[in-house]
Amino acid sequence: MSDHLSSRKPLALLIPGLDGTGLLFYRQVEALSARYRIRAWNFRRRSRFDFPGLVEELREGTEGEEPKSILVVGESFGGPIALHYVLALPERVRSLALINAFPYYRGRRRIRLICALAPLLRWSAARGVKNWLVDRTLAFEGILPGDRARYRRIVQQIDQHAYRQRLELVKQVDLRAELEKITVPTILFASGRDKIVAAVREARGMASIIPHAKLHEFPRAGHALLLTPGFSLADYL
Repeated sequence: MSDHLSSRKPLALLIPGLDGTGLLFYRQVEALSARYRIRAWNFRRRSRFDFPGLVEELREGTEGEEPKSILVVGESFGGPIALHYVLALPERVRSLALINAFPYYRGRRRIRLICALAPLLRWSAARGVKNWLVDRTLAFEGILPGDRARYRRIVQQIDQHAYRQRLELVKQVDLRAELEKITVPTILFASGRDKIVAAVREARGMASIIPHAKLHEFPRAGHALLLTPGFSLADYL
């Protein structure tokens, strides 16, 4: 291996949630950059895909990294993708961090309803109602006005066809039987006021199965932990 490859910083692969853009990691990038090369993944725009296809996209994008060198971070829906990636390519991964993530989404009725209503988002009025509800939730979670405004700008860039397909994958995912195969050091982050994922329950369950897992709980934080004032992912890595 060349001196250049062996001397450069390891890669931090940041896998986004339902937005699919990687842009919501913005508050974490500066601190992480002190130790890592940052790749906040922006998935290709396409309307049909599955978990193997998403992992293949990530595999192609992380070719050439040193073995056992990549920090993989998965937030929310990015958590199942991160788990799939680690299970498929354990030889590449140094450590794993999961933020308000899940191996199986327990709110089955809720996700079916959301999938049924998702086509309405092609109408601006429906998007307006959704954005208002999200903004109220973020305010309740303590997210600052500037970050809420930036969140709204990022959400406007989401490809709605890909968003609906990601929702369909939430209905399908079930990695509970695979968790014991995750052998890399794993850090789990769970927010106590998460209204989207039963984050604490899921994180505690994963911590009880994944070897070498550590759990950090944030009782007063909500689902948008990445945007929560005072939270720095780098502090725990």
